[in-house]
Amino acid sequence: MWHDSNAFPGVRYALRRLSLARRIELTESARDLCRQYEFLKSGDATDQLEASLSDLLVRKLYLVWGLAEISGMRIDGQPATVESLIQCGPDELADEIIKAIRSEIGLTEDERKNS
Repeated sequence: MWHDSNAFPGVRYALRRLSLARRIELTESARDLCRQYEFLKSGDATDQLEASLSDLLVRKLYLVWGLAEISGMRIDGQPATVESLIQCGPDELADEIIKAIRSEIGLTEDERKNS
């Protein structure tokens, strides 16, 4: 399913089809990282750094799992890909796509925290 970017006019992105099995797979993959993030974010500086890493890994997981294609954008002179978006793409676009993926799998913010 294609979406037009709100943050970057002319950029479109396609999300993968979501079946029940794929939703389960993603939720199971993200569950431990989300729990780790919630546990560590209130700890000392080292724990908070680990929490930040857990959050970033969950974000990457959503992009790798849910983003099928990007069009209308070049990164480092090449057509944008999932990998180039993760490596050096704009955070605003990544955030927008992650929000769309989360919306597609039907998790609210509270459900994501408890997944």
